Amino acid sequence: MSAWLQLRGALVRATVGESKSMQRVGLPAMPNPWRPWYYACVLACRWYFRLGAQLEVVGLENLPKDSGWMFASNHVSSADPAILTGILLPRWVRYMAKVELFQKPGMGELFALSGTFPVRRSDRDLGALREAEDLLAAGSIVGMFPEGHRSDTGAMIEAHPGTALIALRSNAPVVPVAITGSEAFRKGPFSALNQPKIRVVFGQPFQFHHKGRTRRTDVEAASERIMREIAARLPARYRGVYLERFHDLPATATIDTPTQGSTSESRVL
Repeated sequence: MSAWLQLRGALVRATVGESKSMQRVGLPAMPNPWRPWYYACVLACRWYFRLGAQLEVVGLENLPKDSGWMFASNHVSSADPAILTGILLPRWVRYMAKVELFQKPGMGELFALSGTFPVRRSDRDLGALREAEDLLAAGSIVGMFPEGHRSDTGAMIEAHPGTALIALRSNAPVVPVAITGSEAFRKGPFSALNQPKIRVVFGQPFQFHHKGRTRRTDVEAASERIMREIAARLPARYRGVYLERFHDLPATATIDTPTQGSTSESRVL
């Protein structure tokens, strides 16, 4: 171990402590989550998107009042996590993110401080699954993007099994989330000058109440259910690989189809 790594490790341990999550994936001397850092970043993001976007949020009344739940969202832009955390403030969202993000010098430490935890997507990372389950059991909100990374086209891509596995093993409530318009921020932070329209829809939570052994067919069925719930709240052009698979869904997003007695709340932030 280099002298610099030893010094960095000593400083981390003396201040916020060394993250076991990062040690698990071979990244020593990385900091534990630090709540003040998280709130400072999220407050900055919240005001940035309030001033730099026309942000409409639908379905806030669907969010569970109790702690210990997860959301599953489509992923069209790197801005999506920041948008969602800003909406959910003051609640602390713990995201699962690919380990490659933590391997970038400087960036990895910032992700770790915010409470994001790593997953190796190349194999079945049981350590990441257990960490997500422990967070849910402790009452945290876990944020998941089932597709694993953002879609280059904005349309949905095939989901990885991790989100379904966590939902089945934890039996935690799952809130489907549909984001549209955030792809405008792929061009960089100056996209805010155009104030793009972004819409975030929170669907009603659901649970699987799974018992016993988790089989591959269980995971596949749960993943299909999760992605269907997301796709139903997206316009057809965003459904990607799920457009034909869920061909019975209406062409417009479910939330856009008026229903008698609907009480869904729409708010421009």
